[in-house]
Amino acid sequence: MARMSKRLADLHAKALQQFEDSYNATSTDRQKAIASRRFVNIAGAQWDWDEKDEFKNKAKFELDHVSGAVQRIKNEYRKNRISAKFLPKDGTESDALADACASRFRADTQDASGREARDLAFDCSVEGGFAGVRVRAEVEKGEQQRICLEPIYDAEISLFFDVNAKKKDKSDAYHAFYVEPWSEAAFKEEFKGEPVDWPDHLKGRFKFEWFGATVNKMVMVAEYFVKEDFTQTYHVFEGYNDTQEVLEDDLDEAKLAELEATGYVETGTRDEEIHRVAKYVLNGAKVLKGPETIPGTEIPLIPQYGQRTVIERVERFKGHVTKAMDGQIIYNLLVSKVGEDATISSAGKPIFLAEQIARHSQLWHDDQTENYPYLTVDPVYDQDGKLLPTGPIGYTQPPEVPPAVAALIQLTKQDISDMMGNPQNAETVEPDVSGVALDLIQGRIDMQAYGYLDNAADTERRIAEVWQSMASVVYDAKNDSNKGRKLKTLSEDGKRGTVEIGKQVLDPKTGKQIAEIDFSRAAFDIEVDVGPTSASRRGAIVRTVSGLMGQTTDPEVTTVLTHVALMNLEAEGMQDVRDYSRKKLLAMGVVKPTKEEQAEMEQAAAAAQGQQQPDPNLIMASAMAEEALAKAEKARADTGKAAADTELAKAKTAETLAGIPIAQHESAVRTAKEIFAAEGQADAGPAGQ
Repeated sequence: MARMSKRLADLHAKALQQFEDSYNATSTDRQKAIASRRFVNIAGAQWDWDEKDEFKNKAKFELDHVSGAVQRIKNEYRKNRISAKFLPKDGTESDALADACASRFRADTQDASGREARDLAFDCSVEGGFAGVRVRAEVEKGEQQRICLEPIYDAEISLFFDVNAKKKDKSDAYHAFYVEPWSEAAFKEEFKGEPVDWPDHLKGRFKFEWFGATVNKMVMVAEYFVKEDFTQTYHVFEGYNDTQEVLEDDLDEAKLAELEATGYVETGTRDEEIHRVAKYVLNGAKVLKGPETIPGTEIPLIPQYGQRTVIERVERFKGHVTKAMDGQIIYNLLVSKVGEDATISSAGKPIFLAEQIARHSQLWHDDQTENYPYLTVDPVYDQDGKLLPTGPIGYTQPPEVPPAVAALIQLTKQDISDMMGNPQNAETVEPDVSGVALDLIQGRIDMQAYGYLDNAADTERRIAEVWQSMASVVYDAKNDSNKGRKLKTLSEDGKRGTVEIGKQVLDPKTGKQIAEIDFSRAAFDIEVDVGPTSASRRGAIVRTVSGLMGQTTDPEVTTVLTHVALMNLEAEGMQDVRDYSRKKLLAMGVVKPTKEEQAEMEQAAAAAQGQQQPDPNLIMASAMAEEALAKAEKARADTGKAAADTELAKAKTAETLAGIPIAQHESAVRTAKEIFAAEGQADAGPAGQ
């Protein structure tokens, strides 16, 4: 027990130091990322820079020219979804297992949680420059598990990776942290203890505030994922029919007795390099839980970036908002100043001496609302008793906007627009604009989104890699709980289906029975495809095909184009029409069939061939005739063989007589005559009949 406590204490100290290194390396960019996300999402956050409240009693306008461009990039992502493909490493076409992986991956990660995770990650990466998602294996029923995709909120302050990892997808990271704040009550309920403070040997060593939110009774709790590599020794046992059992080094006595009783003999040992991921739960004080082995060999945390680079070996990132923040702040200041000045009356206000207005101040004040026909003032006399002029002694001048301020507002607005990619120009579409011009306009919008979509594609590739590693364990056909298990699948166009784990088929390479769908054998290259959503893609196809139909006079081509348009038409109640057109195109060989459609076509062809077969009675009569002919041929062959045997017997007899002595010659001749006579009768028999 003491040894285990010492090991966990050492691991805890090491983990905190690793976290501190990661936190310090990117803390500046993380703070900017949070500020950027607040800037476009929270009302009033564009004045967060006024920490001293110098403009507390001033007008604070927010005329946002940033969030519109950000929203357009988000919408481009939602219109151009990213999909992962599983391809065999030898370059051959996808097999059944690759297709099963792709369809099950979609089913696992495109539910409500998976869609939220992807959308949140993309939005945060565009706004602030950094986000992330999490792949988790959860219990579905009994001992069966499924893999799901979960969102990570506030990744800037919750997701941290190995500071030595240089790859963008962090596949080379050896550890990672997911940090969340816990209330004191929740902490006590989950971990059955108080959230104690720092151990004495760790006090003052770290900048991160593990116990910083003491006012709200919050404590930071981290899930610590670490890759563990070690050598595992296995014992190999062989039985009858070349069967084999492999056991770990820690042999179970009952299992050994069972193997010996069934004829297994240990033939040796082998060492194998094991790569696994362990998860520990810890806070600033100690390790709270762990280790827990995570299915697969990959850390299930994946980052996503907006714009990323490495400068002086330090990772830097930013979103689409960061560079435009200063321009938007200046624009808000100038507009607020002009707006505040504009609220002052544009007419000059009269200036009176106190003696003139003292008894009539309320009258002058109410004139703004009552619009009296006349106003009065008191007369004023000088030192000599002479009456002074009774009118105002002067007028105030209304404020004027300096020309420099007006010019600066215009320049600032243009600068913001340039940094955002001139989105307002892309939206300027005339009613009679051509399709080519529309494509150019859409291209200008796409140019702003390409970089973010490309980074999202890298994240999707990494999600698929982690899922594949995890699926090899969660959906392993050798696991008893998975035998015969049927998994829901999802095709590219959204159709649901099922696959059965462990279904036995004949392997054409080895000639042995293997499990057709065994995710433990999954080791595919991952390729990602960025393209329009199915609805957008079908709409574009219909527009293109409709334009082509007027350019051809070939009736066959027109038929093909018509069915292509109908197959891709999006409208209520059109599913039956789409299915009909697809079958027509399949029959014409225009569309490549799916495996299910190919099977249906083969069954239909076999049924049609069966209908064209001849009458069974005719087949039987033909067979009987052939049998009779064969018997006749055999009889003729037997007769020829008998004649040949007779001639051979005569030749052998003559040869024998030549070697017999004279004394025995007469007896031999008599015997030979009797033999020939008997054979002659036998030869004459069939002829007589």
